[in-house]
Amino acid sequence: MSTARSTADFALRLAFFAAAPFAIVRIATLFPVGAAVVQIVLALGVFFAGEAAHALAARSGLARRLLRNQLAFEAYYRAHPPGPFLYYVFYPLLFPYWLWNTEARREFLLFKGYTLFSFTLLVASLGVQYWRSFPPELGARDFVPIAAGTLAVETVVILAFLMPMVTTVVHLHREAAPRRLALLLVVAIVSVGFAGYRVTRKRDPLVSFASRERARLRTARDPRRAREVQAEALRAAWAAIQRTRGDVDTDGKVEGAPLEAGRAALEAFYKPDETAAWDLWYRAGGKGARRDKRERVLVVYFAAGWRRRAMWLSLDGAGAVSNDPNRLPSGAFDAMRKAAVR
Repeated sequence: MSTARSTADFALRLAFFAAAPFAIVRIATLFPVGAAVVQIVLALGVFFAGEAAHALAARSGLARRLLRNQLAFEAYYRAHPPGPFLYYVFYPLLFPYWLWNTEARREFLLFKGYTLFSFTLLVASLGVQYWRSFPPELGARDFVPIAAGTLAVETVVILAFLMPMVTTVVHLHREAAPRRLALLLVVAIVSVGFAGYRVTRKRDPLVSFASRERARLRTARDPRRAREVQAEALRAAWAAIQRTRGDVDTDGKVEGAPLEAGRAALEAFYKPDETAAWDLWYRAGGKGARRDKRERVLVVYFAAGWRRRAMWLSLDGAGAVSNDPNRLPSGAFDAMRKAAVR
């Protein structure tokens, strides 16, 4: 019975190690969670180093200060075996339990403590981001919700993904199960590699949550200026398309020099990282010398997210700039939506 239970427990951990790294990599493309991951790896390194880490701390006051939280982590799990795996999987849902159970509260504060350094780095990076990316159109009232969302996501990543993985590594190390531990680490590495491959296969770079929110807020703050700049981006990209007669994929997605020209024009209003959230879509129209110039259309668009409306502006062959959906070809929005996610 105990063997069957142990096998089932390991199967659950194996499935988690296959899925969690993939999710972490995906989240890391949208939110700055790298510092938290580094702190987790450092804590595990000190745990495995054991006596060597304690000896280093005993010889060097600087090392003792730098590794204080990691040494506390190591000491706690040397004395207290981790709880059941499912307890950590559902850890974020057990928040009230942390308030009254002494041991659970101590473990939570331990994880919170050893991520203070990553928290400091995150706050510092957000401060730099504010001064570089928000003014003059956006201010502190725009910055605070974005910063709060970033901190909340980092906390969820730590509790929902990293905590079950860390406690699993500690559990298998305490159980002297090196083969199972090695298999889990291999699965995690493969998952990270596959997730990284998926990211590199995308035609456009992934744009962070903060960059997309700033682009949306900036557009809403000064819609007249935003429209002017979008129109200039359309004209610049249109001219480049006519020169190159290429750089348009079969699904209408504009790439290469026209896309670069359009995004360069957008920088007159948007920050450089925000321009990457905008795409271009082109339809050449029908064939024949007598075709209507209005059949050719170029659209600059910001793809809609969850419960969000897309932002877009079009330019036709006659030089007319419009937000009228009736001036777009049939199926244009579906084509743009599909092109944006490839």
